[in-house]
Amino acid sequence: MAVPTKEILVVDDEPAIREGLRALLESEGYAVRTAGDGEEALRLYRDRRPDLLLLDVMMPRLNGYAVCAEVRRHDPDIPILFLTAKDAELDELRGFSIGADDYMSKTSAEAVKLARIAAALRRGPSSSIPSSFKFGGCRIDTVEMRIILPDGSFNEISPREVEILRCFFVHAGEVLSRDFLITHFWGRDFEGGDAVLTVALHRLREKLGDDASLIKTVSRQGYRFEGVLTQASRKML
Repeated sequence: MAVPTKEILVVDDEPAIREGLRALLESEGYAVRTAGDGEEALRLYRDRRPDLLLLDVMMPRLNGYAVCAEVRRHDPDIPILFLTAKDAELDELRGFSIGADDYMSKTSAEAVKLARIAAALRRGPSSSIPSSFKFGGCRIDTVEMRIILPDGSFNEISPREVEILRCFFVHAGEVLSRDFLITHFWGRDFEGGDAVLTVALHRLREKLGDDASLIKTVSRQGYRFEGVLTQASRKML
């Protein structure tokens, strides 16, 4: 059976960059649609959801941050990558704080761009992850993509956040270094600073409510999950 073609929506206000990316991605077998500004991007996204959204940051009408925030309001699953000429860490942190999965520079080598896109597509929801698991007093629903708190309220969660929680869960009691977490979840060729991990864990702790304290910061070493992992829980994962 043939593998379905993945579709990527490329959004950039520079025609040369749009067409260059189209040619690169189509040469790798991807289907590609393009948009020249944020408003057109949202229209095309609503017409047909792509498998990945590749967004320029600085665009007329609606910039990449605004498009990302609007898409994330309704769609926690779609991989979103920012393509940017900016390389300041604060710009990257802003993107991650509103739900971007990754950043890559417009000047990156083609092989690096393709590797990052392929990695983002692989990080989508996986059938190997259970439909739910307990994290302290919370339940992580990997179907609805929610953290359900003990009082029944919930917070939406991204695929990467699910994987981070699952990693802490199965390594309960172990110290996971910052380098390990960044390499595991953002890749060896990640071009951003390690402050992105601080932002990601801060957002996760906010969503976990009282159970945020289960993710302990271990000075100069990393982080440790201090919940109890039962034998039944190990079998589930």
